[in-house]
Amino acid sequence: MINKRLLLAILICAAAGCTPLQPSGCHKTTALGSCGSGKWDDQDAWGAQARAIRSAINAQLSDPEAWKGKKCRLHIQFAEDGTATSISTSRGNKAYCAALLSAAQKARFPAFSNKEVYRDFQQSRFEMGS
Repeated sequence: MINKRLLLAILICAAAGCTPLQPSGCHKTTALGSCGSGKWDDQDAWGAQARAIRSAINAQLSDPEAWKGKKCRLHIQFAEDGTATSISTSRGNKAYCAALLSAAQKARFPAFSNKEVYRDFQQSRFEMGS
């Protein structure tokens, strides 16, 4: 009897670990993801906003070909109208991070038309690079 209960408990835990758990009002695309994942390839409002932000930055990036293979974490705080209120970088190639910081400071970001997307992107972290 105990073996059946133990087996059942293990199966339930395994199934729950593979399923995205979505709290009410939470946009979550993976079990381990945050509520507003905003991954580049998400085919929803979050992904569209992330791609628009990335495009705005890349449009201002000088000599994009020079940064192939480089990575940098970009932190941006946004106002609802798309204005960046704070921009910083961390964890990455120092020269690429400096170029991204400069590009992000020049970029014009799209306004947030969806309140949930804005809530999730208000303080954002983007893993930039190729």
